[in-house]
Amino acid sequence: MKIKKFNCKPKLDKEVLVPSRKQILPIINELKPLILNRIFTVDEIVEIIGVFIGKRFKVDIVHARAPEVDLNDIDLNAYYDSGLDEAGDVSIELYIITNPNDEMITLDDKQFDVIAKRIADSIAHEMKHMKQSRARDWLEVERMDFAYAEDELLESQLYLGDPDEVDAYAYNIAEELLDCPNYRLKLEQPSTVTTKDSLNLWAYVHTFEGDFNHPVLKKLLKKVYKNLSNRVN
Repeated sequence: MKIKKFNCKPKLDKEVLVPSRKQILPIINELKPLILNRIFTVDEIVEIIGVFIGKRFKVDIVHARAPEVDLNDIDLNAYYDSGLDEAGDVSIELYIITNPNDEMITLDDKQFDVIAKRIADSIAHEMKHMKQSRARDWLEVERMDFAYAEDELLESQLYLGDPDEVDAYAYNIAEELLDCPNYRLKLEQPSTVTTKDSLNLWAYVHTFEGDFNHPVLKKLLKKVYKNLSNRVN
């Protein structure tokens, strides 16, 4: 039987395809019988997940620990390096993040599904950045460095207001909303969105203090609507 894969390292002369959850989840679900309802040390489960994801998607895997992650949970983060991409190397790093106090981890079906979606969304987000970067021939766009913002709120606004991030998060938000039976209503009334509906849309709404006249939120919602229309039409 042919092994399901998605190539996150397309050749430089190939079109960058940004995957949907529907494309990625069937691949990740093949990992489920290897880890579900079994007790592993943190290093063991990170190794199993890391080897599987690295081979199936052609990404580099890094293990990190952060106290913000719940006990007996696995969070995800990712990073795209345009310089590595231009050089033809693996350019996406996927960070598997666990709580520093965890020694053992066991995942049930519900937890696995949440983690699988985090992996899928992280990969899609970075593939969006790859597509953006290649479209500019890897030309770096000079923007304000959000890390030097005067306070945390302004730092978050500068980061989430970056046009590349708006584009990538709009793609993620559309994927999240498709899990809601009333996603059109949620998009029409974004102030009612909860973290269960769309963690990323909720974060945007709160970061920009519910000001739907703000140009960033207006641009984001327009892109989310466009992404949803492309999915369901």
